[in-house]
Amino acid sequence: MKAEIISVGSKLLRGQIANVDAEFLSRQLTALGMIVEQCTMIGHDSEKLKEAVRKAEERAELIVVSGGLGPSDDDITKTALSEYLEVPLVLDRETEDRIITYHKNSDFTMPENNQLQALVFQGSVPLQNVTGLAAGMFYQTDNHAYLLVPGPFDELKPMFEKEIRPLLIDRLVEENAVASRTLRFYGLTEAQMNKELEDIVQENENPVLIVLPEGEEMTAELTARAETEDAAEQLLQKAEDTIRQRIGDFFFGYGQETLFEVVKELLKEKNLTITAAESLTGGAFLSALSSELEAGMIFEGGVVTYSSEMKNQVLGVPKETIETYGVVSAQCAVEMAEKAREMFQADIGVSLTGAAGPSSLEGQIPGTVWIGLAEKGQETFAKHYHFAYKRNKNRRQAVMSAMQLVHAVLKDEEIEDKVLMDHEAG
Repeated sequence: MKAEIISVGSKLLRGQIANVDAEFLSRQLTALGMIVEQCTMIGHDSEKLKEAVRKAEERAELIVVSGGLGPSDDDITKTALSEYLEVPLVLDRETEDRIITYHKNSDFTMPENNQLQALVFQGSVPLQNVTGLAAGMFYQTDNHAYLLVPGPFDELKPMFEKEIRPLLIDRLVEENAVASRTLRFYGLTEAQMNKELEDIVQENENPVLIVLPEGEEMTAELTARAETEDAAEQLLQKAEDTIRQRIGDFFFGYGQETLFEVVKELLKEKNLTITAAESLTGGAFLSALSSELEAGMIFEGGVVTYSSEMKNQVLGVPKETIETYGVVSAQCAVEMAEKAREMFQADIGVSLTGAAGPSSLEGQIPGTVWIGLAEKGQETFAKHYHFAYKRNKNRRQAVMSAMQLVHAVLKDEEIEDKVLMDHEAG
């Protein structure tokens, strides 16, 4: 099946907002086996919208229109398409009740035209908006299907996942079962991941693989279609096995879980506590730990020692270590990790020290980082990293790399290029 997306919004044309709706919808429709023929952006103009839909009907069976469903005078999508399709608008009582209840429970007086958000095409399937007020709708004729969705992405995404995706599978997807799986990775770039998985991305129409960055992490979204759920799951597993054979060293979890969340759960499962001594990251690693739910079960405290003096006076890193090797060194990283673990009586101590940038430090260029890890009963080690020249990106990557190192230790994975000191762990 061919699909076309029409995005309605003057701010899109002025470049005031990015068209994240079209990007998201294209991925989702492609994953369902549809071919997205074209994406069009128009302003709040009834005649231009009607013309865009007319042209879309020549190319595609499914026309998706995002935006223009609100209560403002320029929200013309429903009225324009009602006229074009010659189908009347009727009130969806469930949506109307939600709008009235929302205003009763808030301090806002409900404008009269707010109820326009509850209007849907007669004979359509109303789509509940769980994070907003404007209803979406699905309307089908003998030759075409029309999907109208809200413009705000925080309304579109949950509506698609909860309401639209199952509806499209039921009404428009030929296969009876559709299954999805998201694999999460850290430690390789989008370009590297695409290169490793290029043949799967380009050649495999089923399952569909979409590679996406998500912050500092990477995701591989797999969607398979088959006659039965078991068959779809088998397709997913086969694809996952191939992916993990190639880039499994960077894999850490599934779904929406971040690396921070996965590490927290592993620490909880093993009943371990963690702490950190930070320099270049200024508390970002500790902040990431403490921002997770139930952080108190794995984390009691940590320390930020930015200057050499504080590394010595607060942590107890020997002056000889700093004077001989410098703070941007494996030796300093090891001392910091051990001293932090001892100070907070934790099972694992992590240290982060280096040159964040934009200037060099101790002759070390920006992006030079040492991460130390002290584990109770194990030999402390440090690992060298080199990032780039952008200060804040270096700090983020240092935090993520430290978390990845902890993940590897908790999973008993082999760690390459680690530097061991000549003394025993504290």
